[in-house]
Amino acid sequence: MTLSARSFSCGIATVAVLGIGLSVVIAGPAQAAPSAPSWDDVKAAKSDAADAQQTVDELSDRLTSLQAAADRAGIVEQQAGQAYALAASQQQEAKDTLADLSAQSKRAKGKADDSAGQVAALVVELSRTGGGDLSTTMLTDASDSGDLLYRVGTMSHLSERSATILAQARSDQKTVDSLADQQSVATTALSKATEATKTAFATANDVSADAQARVQKQQDQQDEVLRQLAYLKGTSVATESAYWSAQQAKAAETALAAQTSSSGTGTASGSGASGTSTDNGTSGGTSNGNTSTTNPSTGGGSGTTTPSRPSAPSKPSTPAAPAPAPAPAPAKPSTPTPSKPSTPAPSTPAPAPSSPSKAAGAISYARGQLGKPYVLGGAGPSTWDCSGLVMMAYSSQGIATGGHNVVWQYNYFGSIGRLVPLSQRQPGDILFYSSNGTASGGYHDSIYTGNGMMVEAARPGVGVVERAVWTPSQLLPYVARPSGSL
Repeated sequence: MTLSARSFSCGIATVAVLGIGLSVVIAGPAQAAPSAPSWDDVKAAKSDAADAQQTVDELSDRLTSLQAAADRAGIVEQQAGQAYALAASQQQEAKDTLADLSAQSKRAKGKADDSAGQVAALVVELSRTGGGDLSTTMLTDASDSGDLLYRVGTMSHLSERSATILAQARSDQKTVDSLADQQSVATTALSKATEATKTAFATANDVSADAQARVQKQQDQQDEVLRQLAYLKGTSVATESAYWSAQQAKAAETALAAQTSSSGTGTASGSGASGTSTDNGTSGGTSNGNTSTTNPSTGGGSGTTTPSRPSAPSKPSTPAAPAPAPAPAPAKPSTPTPSKPSTPAPSTPAPAPSSPSKAAGAISYARGQLGKPYVLGGAGPSTWDCSGLVMMAYSSQGIATGGHNVVWQYNYFGSIGRLVPLSQRQPGDILFYSSNGTASGGYHDSIYTGNGMMVEAARPGVGVVERAVWTPSQLLPYVARPSGSL
C-alpha cells in the first residue's frame, strides 16, 4: 500500500462502520516545540564549555518536544487502523458465517432429498398394499418434495412407521428452509461488511496521509537537531541517535516504574485524546544499528467500540483482500456484534513466570522483521500491522494469541488467565495501548523487549521498529504473558 503525503489541515475525521463510531481529533499546533538554537548559536557556543552545555540542554529539550509533537500527530493512524482492522475482521466473520451456512445447507439438502425419497418409496409401497387414500398420483402430481410431504400429511391414517418417516422428512425440509433464510441474511450482512471495510480502509488512508505530513515535518526537525548536537559535541549523528534512543528507553522505564508504583497495580489513565507524553523523553526517537528506531510511532486517541473476546483462538492466516484494498483474515470472534468490555483483572492464581525460550523466540522473530513496512491488515511475511506482528511472532513459537485484532488478543489472554500487572512486566510480554484505560479503547500492541524498549509494527511510513516505550500513560494496567504457564 502506498500512501501519498499531502497538505495537512487540522480537524476531525470520523469513521462509522458496522456500528463503530470513531471520532479522531487531529491535534493542532497549540503545543509548539521551543525554538531551537540556530546554527550560528551552535557554532558560537562550541568554543565555550558553559555555553555549549546550555545549548546541548536546549537542543535536548527541543528534541523531546519534537518527539512528543510527532507522536501526537501520528496518534490518529493507530486508531483509524484499529477501526479498519475491526471492520475487516467483521467482514471476515461474515464470510466465514456465509461459507459455514452454505456447507450446512448443502448437507441438509442432501439429507432432505434422502428423506423425501423415503417418503416417495413409502407412498409406492403402501399404494401396492392397499394403503387407503395413498396412490401413485401423489408422486406424479406433487410439484416438489415439500408438496409431496404436504400431500402425505393430509392422509386420514398412517402407520407408526409411516408417521415416523414423514416426521423426519418434514424436519429435514424445515432445516433446509431455515438455512436458506439464514443464508439470505448472511449474504446481506457480508455485503454491508464489505462496504464498511472499504470505507474504513479509505478513511484510514486519508488519516494516515494527513498524519504523515505532520510527522515528517517533526522528523526533519529532529534530524536537524541531531546534526547540531553532533557538531556541538564533536561526535557523529549516529552516535547522537544511539544516545538519544538510550535516553528515551531509560526515561520510559523510569516513567513505567513511577506509574505502576503510584497505583499499586499500574492503572493506566489513557483517557486523553491528545496522547501527550507525560514524562520528559518517554517517546522514542531516532537510533542507530539494530534498534531501527528511525522514526516515531503513534499513540492513543478517542476510543472505539470493540468486538467481544473470541471464545477460542484461530489459526493466523494471510490477510484476505477486499476490493479495492487488502483485508486481513483475522480470528473469528464468538459473536460479530461489537461489545464494550471493561478492563479485566488477571485471573487468580496469577500466571507463572514466562518461558524464557519461547519469549525470546517471539522477540527474535519480531526483530527479524525490523525495517519491513507497515500495511493495514498485514500479517507477514513482507508487511505487518501491530496485531499481525504480535500474532505471528508467538505463532512461530506454537502459541495462539486470539486472532488478528488488538482487543481480541487482550480479551483472549484475559480469558485464559494470562494477564499480568504492568509492574511485573518481563521481556516477551505484550503491551497494550488504550485511549480510555480499558480494553474497549485498545488500538495498538507491541512486544516488550526489556529495559524500556519494545518492538512494534508502528504505522505507515515507519514499519517495524524497536524503540523506547512511548507514552506509558496510555498503556493498559496489565500485559499479556503468552508463554506463561497456568
